[in-house]
Amino acid sequence: MKEYNIAIYIRLSMADEDTGYGKTESDSIVNQRSLINRYLDKHTELSGFHRTEFCDDGFTGTNTNRPAFSELMAEVKKGKYNLICVKDFSRFSRDYIEIGDCLECLFPFLGVRFISINDNYDSDNYKGTTGGLDVVMRNIVYAAYSKDLSVKTTTAKIQMMKQGKYVGNYAPYGYVLHPTVRNKLAVDPEAAQVVRRIYEMAIKGVRVTDIAKQLNTEGIPTPSQYFIANHPRTGKFGGSSNKLLWSYAAVYNILTKLTYTGATVGHVSKTVVPLSKQVKKQLPEDWIVAENMHEAIVSKDDFDKAQAIIRKQKQVRNADVLNVSMYPLRSLVRCGSCGRAMTYDKQRKGFYCPYSKTDPNGLCPKGIICHSQELEKVVFDAISLLLQAAVSKQPTSKELQRRKKTSIEEKLSLLSSLQSQSEKRKKLKLKLYEQYTGGEITKNCYLEQKTAIDETLATTAAESTTLEAAIAELEATNSQHETAFEKSCNSFFGETTLTHESAHAFVKAIYVFADKHIEIHWKFSDVFGDAYETT
Repeated sequence: MKEYNIAIYIRLSMADEDTGYGKTESDSIVNQRSLINRYLDKHTELSGFHRTEFCDDGFTGTNTNRPAFSELMAEVKKGKYNLICVKDFSRFSRDYIEIGDCLECLFPFLGVRFISINDNYDSDNYKGTTGGLDVVMRNIVYAAYSKDLSVKTTTAKIQMMKQGKYVGNYAPYGYVLHPTVRNKLAVDPEAAQVVRRIYEMAIKGVRVTDIAKQLNTEGIPTPSQYFIANHPRTGKFGGSSNKLLWSYAAVYNILTKLTYTGATVGHVSKTVVPLSKQVKKQLPEDWIVAENMHEAIVSKDDFDKAQAIIRKQKQVRNADVLNVSMYPLRSLVRCGSCGRAMTYDKQRKGFYCPYSKTDPNGLCPKGIICHSQELEKVVFDAISLLLQAAVSKQPTSKELQRRKKTSIEEKLSLLSSLQSQSEKRKKLKLKLYEQYTGGEITKNCYLEQKTAIDETLATTAAESTTLEAAIAELEATNSQHETAFEKSCNSFFGETTLTHESAHAFVKAIYVFADKHIEIHWKFSDVFGDAYETT
């Protein structure tokens, strides 16, 4: 008897009607687990083997972005499990194309047996076949049901938003889901204290960047770190770094969140098409706002005061950005320590790492690392060397292009000759048929010569197809070569100063280190390779 290592997969979407509230698991999860285990216990060939459960509670089946599902598929591909058992196909996936690929390609290749209990499907019963039209149709129905459910769920959520109910899966920073009242928020005292302090500093005129710096200095956890510490098993923010710090964006997001005034805010964004990943941000006038729906952390007056102050700060910040928008190296310079984009200081005419201001204890160098004039000269000299090297290689490049052109012409000539030969043989074939019908040659003679001509035509057609593919490839490589590296060289060769256009045409990024060591990463690897280093 074959031995199995069994993986049980269970999933429940937040849109399912039987989602429990205030429970660690919903009844549906319990029911799925019970159904699958009863099924395995009843089948003697499966009952005695080890079972591992993978559970996604609160995740849609319309995509694979589910933690337990991803873990399961990774283990299956490593060969750890050779049997997967689910309640029905829709629990595993509602994408009929995806599940079809798994059932027909991936699982047979890996030697994995798949059982869907309610669909009466066992892949062992369909070895060498696709599983039948009923399996295909059932998965198409599941996918169509998901789209219909998505529309209905969205409509229901919008109606709940208009009633002031909170419909998010998780509470925003500063709040928790109310322990007894569904679709309502309650204040989280510890996080709310941080929110109030942020507003207090903003109202006093403290800049957003300085607020972030103060929070980092005191070691206050960021919203994502705070969430992970209080909800370690959810998987949300699972990809966040442990070194994540308060930033301008994180503080600004809190200072502009109307939820802290006691209002519920919904319909901030919407999907373009049901189940699609395209999300369109809504204008503020299209938001659904219901005031006084939960306890406020800050008053509406304090919120408005903070908005007025940070709006002025943002105008100054945007003005600075606009003033340096035409600087040659804007958006290219990065911190060699953390890899983030560096900021240009208009007054001191140099670049610095913004995270060195919000994280005083970090490794990023403090203050101006390099002055723009010096850095621009280094980059200009490097680009000049690149152009000179390109010019020195131009004869070889032109010779290569000439050879390619000659090769294309030769292949085109040969292709034309083959096509001409094919036309002659087709005419000869027609003439043979006329001779046969006219009684000039016998049937056997006609069939022998016709077969020989057909074989020659087939060979000629195959040769023509190969030639056409070779010609297309040569033409494509010639075009790519011209439009990428050489086109840029021809456009900027001879320039005497560094410009925004020339810098961005050749340079991918410039990494600057505390010891003034500089690494230039190029968009092309034709001359120097991937990176050019200087000090």
